[in-house]
Amino acid sequence: MRFRYFVSIVLVVFLAGCSSKDAVVISVKVNSPEKATLFLNKIDFNKTIKLDSVRISAGESVKKFKVKQGEEPEFYSLSTSKGIAITLLASKGEKINVTMDLSNAIDYQVSGSEGSEKVRWVTRTFAKSKAKVDELSKRYLNADNNLERESINNEFEQERKRVKDELTKFIWENPMNKASIMALYQKYNENLYIFDTSDDLLLIKMVASAWKALFPESSYTKGMLEDIKNIEKRIANAKMQQLIQSAEMPIPDLSIPDKNGHSIKLSSLKGKVILLDFFTSENTASLLDNRELLEIYKRYKSRGFEVYQISFDATREGWINYIENAGLPWISVREDDPSASNAALFYNVRQLPANYLIGKDFNIIGKNLYGANLQKALDSYLNK
Repeated sequence: MRFRYFVSIVLVVFLAGCSSKDAVVISVKVNSPEKATLFLNKIDFNKTIKLDSVRISAGESVKKFKVKQGEEPEFYSLSTSKGIAITLLASKGEKINVTMDLSNAIDYQVSGSEGSEKVRWVTRTFAKSKAKVDELSKRYLNADNNLERESINNEFEQERKRVKDELTKFIWENPMNKASIMALYQKYNENLYIFDTSDDLLLIKMVASAWKALFPESSYTKGMLEDIKNIEKRIANAKMQQLIQSAEMPIPDLSIPDKNGHSIKLSSLKGKVILLDFFTSENTASLLDNRELLEIYKRYKSRGFEVYQISFDATREGWINYIENAGLPWISVREDDPSASNAALFYNVRQLPANYLIGKDFNIIGKNLYGANLQKALDSYLNK
């Protein structure tokens, strides 16, 4: 599941001449430490539409936008040339007042719009969680051993559950408010959403059904229904594939193409000690782990050790550039759509990096082993 707004930008004519009852009026008081440009964009499910822009001077400026709008509440963003952005949810006829300080945009104030106030709650709630997760990521990078990494991973899972519970409560209390759609699609990064498992499907269906009843032709209704279909198909295919494989092997097999398009089966390595590794070159922790793994691979390859590394890079080009520039000597593969990864589903991968150490008999003998801990496990197993 992938939230699609901010994918493309389409320039349209700003509609300043519409009547107030058919319009949204947004008054913005901006405190800026320097000159900047303030943009007003409409956020559709699959694109961002640029509506207007104004120059703002250093100090305090007051700007007003007026946009024609239909019956459906719409998401708008106020963004600046400095990369700062806030999201509003406006209903027809609302007169919204926004106060924002470009040196501390997360503490913006909004009034005159119930939807925008709910969006502000979602934004602030998740921002606090993301700040904590970012701090945990830094600690992970500086961790000295696997035990410490496991502890940090546990902290992350607890934090993810905490904010997920808060957002879930909000969604159940506001199923008919479009802010619930925004809550459903919060993500820590491109591959890590708050709501991303089959257990979340009921909640997604509830919000989609509510919005379909109100606005059946909405791009958000159509987009969510398409996401639900993809999730259901992914779960069904994964369960069927796993059922077939479980009759033949102790763990799920995988068959994923390498950079040349040749599918490589995990089971083709049976008889070796395999590190099944899940990584992305877009993640600093994965890159650091790869540096350690290069030395370990050189040391143990001659003793029957192999790496089957699955990339979750957002683009095929980025993945190929990385593996070629890094000169990775092991098996490197990537699914066509990492955001709907069957491999991650089969092996319950909830964050990156992650790995499984697989013995010669194709049974799992270790999980999330790095550096010295991976060497210790390999020595213990290969010296039997």
